[in-house]
Amino acid sequence: MTEGGNRKFLAKRFNEHVKLLATLFNALSIATFGAAFVVPLAQGQYGVLSGGHWILIFAALALHLAGHAALRFMRSED
Repeated sequence: MTEGGNRKFLAKRFNEHVKLLATLFNALSIATFGAAFVVPLAQGQYGVLSGGHWILIFAALALHLAGHAALRFMRSED
């Protein structure tokens, strides 16, 4: 494999790992956001913002933003 081809391969492999990390953060974000609504309903509360469950919504937002931040580490494959 040539040096340029090897660099492309390494960049592509690195980018795939970065995309997997971003996907992990987004999946955790979706689960946390869902828990922000399911947990209060399971406890018999009908207000999401009552009982401090609003923190889960902010945690979900932070995880989603972490997924976006992870994508900034992608390398050029050219």
